Amino acid sequence: MDWQKFIKSTPYELYIDGAFVPSVSGRTFDMVNPANGEVFATAYEGGTEDCEKAIQAARKAFDEGPWPKMSPRERATLLRKAGDEFAKMKEEFAVAETLDCGKQYMSALYYEADMAADAFYYYAGLTRLVEGKVVPLGQDVLNIVEWYPYGVVGEILPWNGPMMMGCQKISAALAGGNTVVVKPSSQAALTMLMLPEVFERAGFPPGVVNVVTGPGALIGDYLVESKDVDMVSMTGGTETGKAIIKSSHSTAKPVALEMGGKSPNIVFADADLEQALRWARFAFTLSNGQVCVSGTRLLVEESIYEDFLADLKELCSTFVAGDGFNPEVNLTALCYKRHADAVFEYIQSGIDEGARLITGGKPYTEPHLQKGFFVPVTILADVTPDMKVFQEEIFGPVLCVTPFKDEADAIRLANMTDFGLAGGVHSRDIKKALRVARAMHGGQIYVNSYFSTGMIESPGTGWKESGIGVAGFKKYMISKTTFVNLAEGNAP
Repeated sequence: MDWQKFIKSTPYELYIDGAFVPSVSGRTFDMVNPANGEVFATAYEGGTEDCEKAIQAARKAFDEGPWPKMSPRERATLLRKAGDEFAKMKEEFAVAETLDCGKQYMSALYYEADMAADAFYYYAGLTRLVEGKVVPLGQDVLNIVEWYPYGVVGEILPWNGPMMMGCQKISAALAGGNTVVVKPSSQAALTMLMLPEVFERAGFPPGVVNVVTGPGALIGDYLVESKDVDMVSMTGGTETGKAIIKSSHSTAKPVALEMGGKSPNIVFADADLEQALRWARFAFTLSNGQVCVSGTRLLVEESIYEDFLADLKELCSTFVAGDGFNPEVNLTALCYKRHADAVFEYIQSGIDEGARLITGGKPYTEPHLQKGFFVPVTILADVTPDMKVFQEEIFGPVLCVTPFKDEADAIRLANMTDFGLAGGVHSRDIKKALRVARAMHGGQIYVNSYFSTGMIESPGTGWKESGIGVAGFKKYMISKTTFVNLAEGNAP
C-alpha cells in the first residue's frame, strides 16, 4: 500500500469559518503510526484563541447565516451531498484511520468508512422527519410541542474511532439544525482534519462546521465553559466525562456523555457453545478491544468453565499481529504507546491480585513488532469482583473471565461494577436469556451475539457511570411548548 500519496507533507490545518488555517501559535504536533512508532504527518495544535474564533464562527453561522433559515429539505440535500463526497474519498480516509489509530485497513475501508458515509445519508433522511405534536387540552386551548436545534454544539471526540463516530455525531448535530465546533483527540485527529473538505465540496455555508485541535483539558474545557456554546457532546473516558460535568456548572449547559464500560458477556451451559466461543472472542478483540461496548468481562457457568477456557485459548491462538495494511494481520497496534503501557500494567495488576494467566500477557519479542504499540490477546481467568481488572476499563485485547453458579449469580456478577454500557448473554433458552438481559444494567444488550451494525438506527445510552443521554438525533435538539388561548373574553 502506497499510503504516502494520501498524506500531506505540510502540517494539516484547523478549519474555521469555511477556511483551512494554521493555529495562532503556529505550534504543531506529530502524528505517530502505532504500528512502528514513526511520525507520518504533522498538524497544527490549536489553543484557546483558535477555539474562540471557531465558536464565534459557529455562533454567527447559527444566528445570522443561511443555515438556520434553510428548510429541512435543503439541509437534507447538503447532508446527502456530504455523504457522496465522503464516499468518493473513502480510500483516503481509510488510509488515514489506519495510520493514525492502528486500524486494520480493510476493516477501515469496507466497514468503518461505509458506516461513516451511511451516517450522512441516514441523518439526511431524519432531517425531514422532525415532528412535534398537538396536545388536546380542551376546545379553548391549543398546545403545540415543537423541536428546535440547541444552537452551537461542541463535539468532543475520542481517539479509538474518530472517523466513524465523528461522522455519525457531526451529521446528527447538523441534521438537527445546529452548527458545530469539533474537537478531535490529539492522539487521532487526522480524519477529522480531513473531513471539512467533504463539507466544502458539498457546499455547506461557512461556519457551520469548524474543527480545532488541542489538548483536551484546554480546548475541551473552553468549549464547556463558553457561554456561546449551547450544548456539549462528548465520547470518551468516564474520568473525562466527570471533568466535563464539573466544568459545565458555570453555564449549566446541557451535556451528553458517552463514556466507558466494563461490559459483561454471560455464557450459560445450555448455549450453542461453538457459537458462543466465536462471539466471546469477537466481543473483546474487535479493534483490539478499543471499543467502549467491548465484552471484556466473560462470565461462564461453572459446569463448562474450564472446557470453555481451553477452547477459547485455542481459538485466540490464531491471531497474527502486525501492520494494519497487511491483509494477513488480524491484530493491530493500540493507538498510542502510553495507552499500551497502561494495558500491560493492568495485566500485571490482575496477575498480582491472583488472576490466572491463560494466554498472552507479555510483550511481543518479534523484531518487526518491537517499535509498535502491540499488546497480545490476553485472557485472565478466575477474576473476582475485588480485583482492579474486574472493575476498571482496560480498553485493550484483555479478557477477564469469572465463573458463576446460576442465573441469579450471573446477574449479580454482571451488575457489580459502576459501569452500565453494554452486555451479552448466550443461551438456547430464550426466556432465560431475555430475563437476564432485562436484569442487566446497560443500555445495549446482545442476545446470542455481540456488537451490532444498527448502532445508528438503534442508539443506546449509558447507565450509571457509562453516560448521560441517549445517543442519536434528538439529543441535539430541545423542545418548546406553545400554549395558545383560543377563547374570547376569558382573561383572569
